[in-house]
Amino acid sequence: MFTPTITISIFYTICGLIILWMLFRIIRKRKPQQNEQQHPQAPPEVEKQSQAATLTPSTASARSSAATWEHRQLFSAIETSNKTASTLPPVEAGDVPSMGGEDYIFGSATPALAEMMPESEERRAKTKKELQAAGYYQPHALHNFSAIRFISILLTLLFFGVVLLIAPERFEIPILVAMLIVPILVWAVPFLVITGKASDRRSEIEQGIPDMLDMLNMCVSQGMTVPHALKKIINELAKVYPALAHELKIVIEQSSIGTFSQALSNFSKRIDVPEVHSFAALLIQTDQMGTNVTSALQEYSDNMRESLSQRADEKANKATFKLLFPTVLCLMPAIYIFLLGPAIVELSDFFHSGGRDSLNNTTNMFQQVGGP
Repeated sequence: MFTPTITISIFYTICGLIILWMLFRIIRKRKPQQNEQQHPQAPPEVEKQSQAATLTPSTASARSSAATWEHRQLFSAIETSNKTASTLPPVEAGDVPSMGGEDYIFGSATPALAEMMPESEERRAKTKKELQAAGYYQPHALHNFSAIRFISILLTLLFFGVVLLIAPERFEIPILVAMLIVPILVWAVPFLVITGKASDRRSEIEQGIPDMLDMLNMCVSQGMTVPHALKKIINELAKVYPALAHELKIVIEQSSIGTFSQALSNFSKRIDVPEVHSFAALLIQTDQMGTNVTSALQEYSDNMRESLSQRADEKANKATFKLLFPTVLCLMPAIYIFLLGPAIVELSDFFHSGGRDSLNNTTNMFQQVGGP
């Protein structure tokens, strides 16, 4: 049995190791950022020479005769800039300084608390994608989520630590076990809740796309453009499919700032559903190629309803197989009890009412008859 001194020592040792590990993670993560800031920039003379080199083909071409397709150096600067722009990482809303920190739950301490949460970059990216799929589009939703999880784990450890100091000695082992299990549950349950909400939201969007396509087809067939038709049907969809209406509203707002194709691509990246991917690809193709939107929407709506019906049939067929094992494990014991119960009761009464003695006497009688 642990003594109170040993128990307290173990508790503070574990807390100290956790704090040291989190500080080590923060320091290791900030070192690459400092190294990137310390890299010297190219001197202005080199930049001027590079700019002059890029401008040389255009100057030479201006002095020459009329440009033909042989003067391919005219497009070299544009190609270089496109390649450079394509390699740049996308800018998130939380990375822009003008966004501020008004949505931080714990104020300016939220980023520090979020950094103390031990998670890999892949795990953070997955969590951020699930948060967006669940409808949390705040610029710092990931920081708030990580900070809440860290504070919950820390408060859980402190609570059980205080209980461990107050509780009697016979409760030390259960409290230590709870101190190990409950923080793991506190760490895992919020992510499972977010994943469940994201799955429900994806399912709602998936179910609402065929109806949205029918309404969009009606509006487009009357001469409206696709962005104006989407803006028109948002209010009607919000009553039945609020998640889909919210996503379409984001598409309209982004298309007013950028292009409609970019807004649809972002919609496809936010919602990882096959129907959304194909819907975005269809509208992008019709927008770029100029094909007939009405016939494409009608055919796609029919195909999507058929695919959803086939998917529902597949789930129904799988349900029968999945229900087999619970049925066997739950119903078969009750059936055995119902069928064999009376026989077991009769055998019990038979043995308790002297049946064992009669069996023994019969056995001895047969032995005497068969003996020499």
